[in-house]
Amino acid sequence: MISTVALAASLAGSWIFISRLALNPIPEPAFPARLLPSTEPVSPLQVHYQLDLPGRGEIFPALAGGQAADYWPVAVLNIANLSARPVLQIVSAGIPGWSVDWRETVVIGPHETRSFNITPEMLPLAYKNNEIRQATLSIEVQDSATGRTFAQQRPVFLHSASDLYWGRKFANVQWLARWVTPHDEAVLQLVSLAEHLVPGGRLRGYNPPAHGNMENQVRMQAQAIFHALQRSHISYVSSIYTFGNFPDEAQRIRLPRETLELSNANCIDVSVAFASAIENLGMQPVVVVVPGHAFTGVRLNRNSSHILYLDLTVLPRGTFHAAVARAQEWLRNTPQTQVLTVDIGAARSLGIYPLPLPAPERPGLSAARS
Repeated sequence: MISTVALAASLAGSWIFISRLALNPIPEPAFPARLLPSTEPVSPLQVHYQLDLPGRGEIFPALAGGQAADYWPVAVLNIANLSARPVLQIVSAGIPGWSVDWRETVVIGPHETRSFNITPEMLPLAYKNNEIRQATLSIEVQDSATGRTFAQQRPVFLHSASDLYWGRKFANVQWLARWVTPHDEAVLQLVSLAEHLVPGGRLRGYNPPAHGNMENQVRMQAQAIFHALQRSHISYVSSIYTFGNFPDEAQRIRLPRETLELSNANCIDVSVAFASAIENLGMQPVVVVVPGHAFTGVRLNRNSSHILYLDLTVLPRGTFHAAVARAQEWLRNTPQTQVLTVDIGAARSLGIYPLPLPAPERPGLSAARS
């Protein structure tokens, strides 16, 4: 009985306390107005924009989107937030007709400056382009609260996909591997022709030889590709002039399909054509660049340090042995510090892949002529 009375008294006391609390709530602590979050948007006058084109507006599709040592983004946009509150910015950019639209949403903190490298991905059309063309880079920034706050259009110059910007002191020489295109139809036909020039009609690559040793097998295959190129009647031409602001640091290079269809090439053109056929067979080609010249080679076994070098400028009348001798002469007479070797396999491991090739406009291969 006593416990029942005590429980009832306790419940009554709790009810009285809760009732008083509801009638007289505990006041919330007062905060100074300056500490309360503001719902007002940051004034556009407190956000500054600066757009720069570090490469003078010139775009080399072969290097765009990669990690070339001496190259630049298409544009650099700096956004400075001078206010005491963060701002949400939506940045978009593109080169109409030539690139995919680039877009990024970012938060710029109070009194923070952010820098954005803008390099939109090139569309396939950019790799069909064969001459320098003027285009337009469009940049727009929208604030999530106030709408568009910045917009600019700048002229840019799109180089041919065949133009390689070597960079200062040939810093981008490894990107020559993009012109080695082992799966192109023209290269496949060149390999097919070479197969008819070896005993048994089979190019085995680095697969164990049926007879003899591996180095002899590789030499035989290199010689077959040499003779297939010889049957194309390739003649020597000087490099095509490259327009723009970097003529001394850039060069027009023919893709193997052009070399084989037109039957003319310079030293680099024919070297990448040979290297393409070698890579197609699963072997490891190299392209060597020395001051004023280039030649090619193939490792005599997988990952071997022994390389068979060939200077293919002896074509069309020179012999295979003359090509080997001329390459050795260049190696003897060039200081080692001036010999730049592009190992195609190593370049692939760095993410330097063949240029995307548009479908050929006309069938046939001049190398099939006898």
